[in-house]
Amino acid sequence: MNITKFIKIVFTNILIFVFLLFLLDACIYCYHYKSFYERNSTNWIPEKFGYYQYSLPDFIINKEFFNGKDNIYHGRLPDGLEYKNKPSIILFGCSFAHGQFLNKNQTFSHKLSKLLKRPVYNRAIPGASLQQMYMQSKSDFLYETVKNPDTVIYVMMNDHYRRTLINYFDILSRYRNPHFNVKNNSLIEDNYKNYLVEIIKSTYIFKLLNHIYVENYINNNKNADNLTDITVLYFTETKKELEKKFNKNLNFYVVLYNVWEIPHKDLLKKKLENNGFKVLSTDEITNEDLHSDKYLFQDNYHPKETAWDLLTPLIIDKFNF
Repeated sequence: MNITKFIKIVFTNILIFVFLLFLLDACIYCYHYKSFYERNSTNWIPEKFGYYQYSLPDFIINKEFFNGKDNIYHGRLPDGLEYKNKPSIILFGCSFAHGQFLNKNQTFSHKLSKLLKRPVYNRAIPGASLQQMYMQSKSDFLYETVKNPDTVIYVMMNDHYRRTLINYFDILSRYRNPHFNVKNNSLIEDNYKNYLVEIIKSTYIFKLLNHIYVENYINNNKNADNLTDITVLYFTETKKELEKKFNKNLNFYVVLYNVWEIPHKDLLKKKLENNGFKVLSTDEITNEDLHSDKYLFQDNYHPKETAWDLLTPLIIDKFNF
């Protein structure tokens, strides 16, 4: 066989292989596109098929994101600035703490501010997790707007483990999820600069395999120690950064919003408390079913105002604010 014929055969096989991969990718996309509509409300629009490379999302370090423009996609404006002479509270978390689908006066941050008569800076981001909290603590924009804090609250729910480990929020997503690896007990962010690697990670095959691996990893009790250690590291590193930048000690509280059981919750709580954090789980302060229609929107699975009406004074009492 001459070299020219050999090269043609190899090239043809590569093309066939790439085409089959592309076909499989398209099938995975179509399957999840269909299931997307079966499990989501009309508030969400699935993203179009395609491969993209995105580095660090701009809104993480862009204060213009926190403009209160809407109650779904943009960050909240501060609550209680009329109490500017009082020490403030920084609130971190995801859409639960953000108050997605709620009006401003229905949110946890607003109710916390009114009951305590203190400013509350709501820095929660829909779809976010621990890495977005840590990234904000490392960036300058937080310190340009947040004034005189003495308290930090993080609201955690069961999906936050997954969000710290995946590369994309879901299989249809085309926006790269910020991702960190732990090296020598430090958080090292992916550099996103290897274009070929990022394109491979953006394929639906890779995203599917990544999600399957992460789900199995989280639910395997053998990984409980490592998973909770990584989680605690996000909190300790964030606290360290905040206290360094604000040049003061801060009270740091973690609310485990246990509407769905948080894996390894008791182990996580113990480790956080051993590191100086004050922690409560919602099932410790109320016997109410937070999954019921009374407290949870059944079409988008986010807390209603009634949930925060119930929980906010209980949280204040339990933490002895």
